[in-house]
Amino acid sequence: MTKDELRARMKAARRSIPHEQLISSSRRIAELLFETEAFKNARTIMLYMSSFNEPKTDDILARVLETKRAVIPVSDTGTHTIIPSLIRSEYDLIKGSYGIREPRSVVPVAIDEIDAALIPGIAFDRSGGRLGFGAGYYDRFLSEFQGVRIGICHDFQLLPSVPQLPHDAAMDMIITEKRVYYDF
Repeated sequence: MTKDELRARMKAARRSIPHEQLISSSRRIAELLFETEAFKNARTIMLYMSSFNEPKTDDILARVLETKRAVIPVSDTGTHTIIPSLIRSEYDLIKGSYGIREPRSVVPVAIDEIDAALIPGIAFDRSGGRLGFGAGYYDRFLSEFQGVRIGICHDFQLLPSVPQLPHDAAMDMIITEKRVYYDF
């Protein structure tokens, strides 16, 4: 199966998740994340704002804002890169590129100040591999990022393997509603 075929299949599966299941799955993923040493030890965490039936990250953002520095990625559509931006309140978010919530004002944060980052994906595999959305935003970010890489996804998005290229960065940890995977 090609990357594009797999993306189409996984997007369709994500769209079919019942709302109640999305909410309960998202809560469980957040609970498991909060128990990890990576979360507990991080001072600055970058997390994406969920959309399109991804595991919801609003509860995670609320918790990060209480105890840590929260960073939200802003998409630079001209360069297909991410600008990590500090956020102080969930009310500072507006719909940005691709309809995804981003900070109203960009307050850049140096990539080396980020201790852990939650990374979205269409699919992940049991070796830490990630299949992204195809535009390369996170691939560029991950090529420079030295902190803990945490993929979060629904359990059905965790596959035995996903197509990988040499430049694709592996996750250090993947969290689904069923468990935390870090023994790759």
